[in-house]
Amino acid sequence: MNTARSPQLKLRLDGSEPNTLDGTVAESAYIGVSTQYIVDTPAGAVTAYVQNDRPGTQAIAPGSRLTLSWSPDCTFVVDAQEAS
Repeated sequence: MNTARSPQLKLRLDGSEPNTLDGTVAESAYIGVSTQYIVDTPAGAVTAYVQNDRPGTQAIAPGSRLTLSWSPDCTFVVDAQEAS
């Protein structure tokens, strides 16, 4: 299982980063200092948190197609048995 640290995960409407995963926003919830998104992807549901104080941050509506992206430096492998 691969994972990326949530703060380094970016939600983009374009795929401009090296590591990408396309998906559709299933849910979004404003939770104070951040917005939580659940994104349905071919690899399963991914939960991402976006800080609301980032410049240019705007809400992404459920049903929107987008690309999750992250730097290779923020990727690490988790043994599937350890994840259970």
